[in-house]
Amino acid sequence: MELVISLVLLVLGVGAKGETFDYVIAGAGTSGLVVANRLSEDPNIQVAVIEPGGDVRNNPNVTDVTAFTSAFNTAIDWQYSTTPQPGGDNKSIPFHAGKAIGGTSTINGMTYIRGDKAEFDAWESLGNDGWNWDTLYSYMKRVENFTPPTEAQSAAGASFDAEYHGDSGPLKTGFPFQLINGSFHETAQQAWENLGYPLIPDVNGGETRGFSIWPQTLDRDANIREDAARAYYYPVEKRSNLKIIKGTVTKLTWADPTTNSDTLTADGIEYLDANGKTVAITATKEVILSAGAVRSPLILEGSGVGNPDILEKLGIETKIELPGVGEHLQDQPNTVIAYSSTLNMTGTVPYATFASAEDMFRDQTSTIAAATDAKLSEWAQKVSGANNGAISATQLEKIFRIQHDLIFKFNVTIAETITSVSGDILLSAFWLLLPFSRGSVHLKSVDQINNPAIDPKYYLIDFDLSVQIGLGRLSQELWYTSPISDLVNSNLVPGEEVLPRNATNAQWATYLASSLAPNHHPIGSASMMARELGGVVDSQLKVYGTSNVRVVDASVLPMQMSGHLTATLYAVAERAAEFIRNS
Repeated sequence: MELVISLVLLVLGVGAKGETFDYVIAGAGTSGLVVANRLSEDPNIQVAVIEPGGDVRNNPNVTDVTAFTSAFNTAIDWQYSTTPQPGGDNKSIPFHAGKAIGGTSTINGMTYIRGDKAEFDAWESLGNDGWNWDTLYSYMKRVENFTPPTEAQSAAGASFDAEYHGDSGPLKTGFPFQLINGSFHETAQQAWENLGYPLIPDVNGGETRGFSIWPQTLDRDANIREDAARAYYYPVEKRSNLKIIKGTVTKLTWADPTTNSDTLTADGIEYLDANGKTVAITATKEVILSAGAVRSPLILEGSGVGNPDILEKLGIETKIELPGVGEHLQDQPNTVIAYSSTLNMTGTVPYATFASAEDMFRDQTSTIAAATDAKLSEWAQKVSGANNGAISATQLEKIFRIQHDLIFKFNVTIAETITSVSGDILLSAFWLLLPFSRGSVHLKSVDQINNPAIDPKYYLIDFDLSVQIGLGRLSQELWYTSPISDLVNSNLVPGEEVLPRNATNAQWATYLASSLAPNHHPIGSASMMARELGGVVDSQLKVYGTSNVRVVDASVLPMQMSGHLTATLYAVAERAAEFIRNS
């Protein structure tokens, strides 16, 4: 009988039948390791995590808290590229994501900023009962093990409010010993205050507007990065009921449908092992996709879950019609300007300034609010058309109205700029926070899961470009504002001839297109939203039309936020683990 089964599997293209577990998790990244840790707390539950990346706990490009970007374009980076971007001079742009146990938390900027309260509350308006700031806040604190700054760090500008932080969670956060000392923080703070942006003593209380020195995901006393593996996996890796299997998940496998059932049940997954052989593994309870905003929708498509028009072209039978799979992709465009200076400084400079629409538009805010409100229908039609109608203009307009209210009624922050110094170089990196532009990520073919079509469609909506230009001008103005202006020698990047202080909108637009880079905050490609809005998962993070498949990663976040993804993802994953254990 075993021989017969093996022959059948070979005919079906499955090279080997793997083990059986209660829960199978695709992806050992930021979210997947949280879920794996929590589920395996029960010794009677067997948990497997399938992950193509390796153990990087001793990789200096990961552990060194000053080595951000050093891991880019190495073996632990997927090294994706976008499709050609019209908003970026029609160039394909490098797109980084972590390929390791720990996922992108092993290569990111370690920023720990949550966002504005109203942005989380808006999730409920999208059909997600119980998802709001008050609910998530308790999980944010549960996750965290915050280390208060030393006296020297406080003198270098680090500050906090103990009320906003947890002190006994798995994830260590705090300020690095390398926090730049001297008076630069006072100089930067005063310049921003002169521009109307006050100091925020702690940016993690749900209000981000102003200038802040933010905490990071690091173990200060050990002086190393605190990634998801270090927080949630390495301390429990000896659990006999928790296993990481090296492999690349390609699809779900489905149990035979029961009579009169409207839902499908997954009985496992298939993955490619290190030799490229397909292995099937069984899940008796649930399958959890935590492969990230790029890869989780690809696994769904490979399993027949998605837009029938796309699946048909790929030669995949549609099992569940969910046109939102791979759609609603949102990332922020990142731009850098730099100046030579009279300084020569070393150390980390985690300084962020967040601005609202009222900051950006001043006395024109109400006029722009009305003008943009009148354009929401047009924008929805444009985004829908650019994405081949996968999500209708009617659906998008409802979402856009919620986003417009956040910007102009709730006055959340819509722009972020980083102020930094490295050696004798002063720089600003900046991005609009809440783009209306929406793109997609899809399989190119059934055998190219590692080479997807990533199309963020940066600047598809002209308002996004207008905000980025305004933010560029604000970032530029900082360097002409006392007292920080005393440190500036000359315009280094892109240079005075390209971007003078009085640059026109056209000059700014040209520079933004030529220098476009991703912010690497992709979300939304398996959105937690009402199915009628193009959502992929419900408020329990369960894929519509399935009984036991959930998605737990950045792909479920329905809209961008005034923060960095890591803080939110840990909290979402903690809550997801509770859903699963209580189901």
